[in-house]
Amino acid sequence: MTKRIAIIQGHPDPAGQHLLDAMADAYAEGATAAGHEVRRIGVAKLDFPLLRTQADFESGALPPALEHPRENLRWAEHWVFLFPLWHGTMPAFFKGFLEQVL
Repeated sequence: MTKRIAIIQGHPDPAGQHLLDAMADAYAEGATAAGHEVRRIGVAKLDFPLLRTQADFESGALPPALEHPRENLRWAEHWVFLFPLWHGTMPAFFKGFLEQVL
């Protein structure tokens, strides 16, 4: 059965060439070879402001840069989140992405 898969690569460094880039590539290649549809989201390449107030969190509009990633998440039946552990948790930029798209 074919699945629609979104791979969300959450390393905040846009330069790439990280282990997570290789992991995302390998997952995408394997999923595509198995007949699945894959869309990728590179969080580091997105330009969006972080939420700073409670009002922004509760009623702020979604930044235009996050509209397409949100649609990719809605499209997908399966999500793959890849992110480094920084001080025992995800990087702040990746958390900021999730706060707004979800």
